[in-house]
Amino acid sequence: MTAARLVALGLLAIALSPPGDAVAAEGARPKVGLVLGGGGARGGAHLGVLEVLEEMRVPFDCVAGTSMGAIAAGAYAAGVAPAEIRSAIARTDWTALFDDSAGRDAVSLRRKEIDDRYYSGLEFGVTRDGLRYREGAVAGEKIKLFFNALVRGDLGERRIERLALPLTLIATDIGTGERVAMRDGSLTSAMRASMSVPGAIAPVVRDGRKLVDGGLVDNLPVQEVRDRCGAEVVIAVNVGSPLLKPEEVTGVLSVVGQVVNLLTEQNVAKSLALLGPRDVYMRPELGDITAADFNRQLDAAETGRRAALAVADRLQALAVSPEAYKAWRAGVRMDPAPTPPVVDEVRIARTRFVNAEELRASIRQQEGAPLDSRALEKDLVLVHSRGDLTSLDYSVLRERDRTILQLTPIEKSWGPDYLRFGLNLSSDFRAESPYNLRALYRRTWLNAYGGEWLTSLQLGNNQGFATEYYQPLDLRQRWFVRPFIGAAQRKLGLFFDGDRLAEYRVRDSRAGLELGANLDAYGQAKLGWLERRVRATRDTGDPLLPDSRGTVGGLTGSLALDTQDFAFFPTRGYRVNLDYFDAFRQSSLDGRYGRAEGRVGGAWSPGDFVVLGTVEGGQATRGTPPLGDAFALGGQGRLSAFAPGQIVGTEAYGLLSVQAQYRLTRPLPLLGLSVMAGLSFETGYMKNPVTEPNLTGAVNSYGLYLASNTVFGPMYLGYGWSKERSGRFYLFIGTP
Repeated sequence: MTAARLVALGLLAIALSPPGDAVAAEGARPKVGLVLGGGGARGGAHLGVLEVLEEMRVPFDCVAGTSMGAIAAGAYAAGVAPAEIRSAIARTDWTALFDDSAGRDAVSLRRKEIDDRYYSGLEFGVTRDGLRYREGAVAGEKIKLFFNALVRGDLGERRIERLALPLTLIATDIGTGERVAMRDGSLTSAMRASMSVPGAIAPVVRDGRKLVDGGLVDNLPVQEVRDRCGAEVVIAVNVGSPLLKPEEVTGVLSVVGQVVNLLTEQNVAKSLALLGPRDVYMRPELGDITAADFNRQLDAAETGRRAALAVADRLQALAVSPEAYKAWRAGVRMDPAPTPPVVDEVRIARTRFVNAEELRASIRQQEGAPLDSRALEKDLVLVHSRGDLTSLDYSVLRERDRTILQLTPIEKSWGPDYLRFGLNLSSDFRAESPYNLRALYRRTWLNAYGGEWLTSLQLGNNQGFATEYYQPLDLRQRWFVRPFIGAAQRKLGLFFDGDRLAEYRVRDSRAGLELGANLDAYGQAKLGWLERRVRATRDTGDPLLPDSRGTVGGLTGSLALDTQDFAFFPTRGYRVNLDYFDAFRQSSLDGRYGRAEGRVGGAWSPGDFVVLGTVEGGQATRGTPPLGDAFALGGQGRLSAFAPGQIVGTEAYGLLSVQAQYRLTRPLPLLGLSVMAGLSFETGYMKNPVTEPNLTGAVNSYGLYLASNTVFGPMYLGYGWSKERSGRFYLFIGTP
């Protein structure tokens, strides 16, 4: 046999061998284990290290990872090339990834209205065992779907034990504190579990254990690769956050972060003690890149490259021939262009209260069609955004010659009954400092169509109680019926030349029935009948000022459209509100009346600038509305130089508002907080005003403010002025 034929047969044998056997054919080469540590966004450095290992032709026999190291290790072991990982990082909006919702513009108007008024972050479950709270600020729905897409879970369930490269991912059992080495089972659930920062990202239930970030117990799992593949040489990459200096530990968040770093550094020190002179250790100099700087992962990757190149001479000793490395990499690498499978059946796991038929109706994937993973992910996020589930995952299974798309909805363990809260506080730094506290009790899935019962209570300057029953009439919830009752009380001031002459207490009791239609995710139209009892009683002021009371019943109609991406600081989209009430029946009032009111607003964002525009107006369509149903101007965005409700009229009004905002800080992942500065111009007109009767023409108002979307809702600190009135400072925080 010729030498050429012997070489050809040898290369063929290498190419047909498993990855470990391919490099073993090199002879005396030691077994190599790769260890990728945790460190949040600093884990982007692992990408640079992997790139250098490929360029230098350094294979390894097993890999272990923790937290963000588990992401890099899992993706690489699943056959994803470093270039593909880099591309996925670059095109991902990391701020949006840590927001479980599909975005405000994609959820129903009903959900928008609830979220805008009551904090979703303060949602408690009402159970037989008392109040329960969610287990993490983020459920991790989008994160898990990102992992599915990264390792091509749409081609079939990726299981750790079936990967060509031995892989271990580390997590912590939050119940026992035990170290959990995940060497089999779902790859993406293991990746998700290993990076579940306690309190920030919800734990993952896996094999009956509730798992969180593995960095708490083994952030640099050196011993794991010794045990897993008998690694004689360990390549370890440590990207953990350095400890803060004592003077840098100044607040609650920094204290918590320092405690986590202390726990991590202690177990890392034990792992470092296991390294010997043959092992290769890297700690990239990541400088000011923090664990939360997910938008700087590619910067971290470049730092990782430099760290790997700095030890290139030691890595070179572990390199193999081009032929052997090509064979090893071919055994690990995924087919770059696989064909999506045809789905024979869509199967939904059993649920406790969510209607599986309704869920299936919201998923566009058709049986007998190729799997469209992108459309599926969008649908899953949309369904998850409704607020009934902690997660909604998918897997692609093979049963004989059939492909099953398995959907696994995990309902909120603290549902389906919920309690939410809201508040607002404001001040004009003079005499006015109103406040309001509110609560909402919401019972969901009272029947298969998704019936809901809502009861709300508000205490403070404006008080109220209301209850309603929302009953969809079809599975897709296109049509609904809504009976409701409620009572509210608010204060109405009568002003003259900036002075408060009197104050009325307006009590409004109402009951009604509406038939409505949901207009996809962006709107709602309603038509109904409303019965009201309205009383306006003078609290302070001239005794000659009259009181007003009476009952009224009439036809109501409304149309609401809302596509804005954020409730209070939108950067795009529009909002439309049209309302009409015609009092056919009345008693003890001034006669039959009707009123119509409309508002159209939009947002446009060129870069860090945001321009907001609003036009609104109201008109008495007939008769004279009572004081309790009057139009009002004043307050932030509605003539900021005037107090809320300072200009009141019953005939007609108009308002134009333009605001220009500049984003001073970028939104933070997980927190989403940002600060902006704004300028405002408003011009308004009230026909024959009841209060401030001298303001009969157009009134202009100018303002400037600082604003932020805090955990308590929007906050504004501003100053408004007008030539008609002296300037006014104002502060507002909370939800309207």
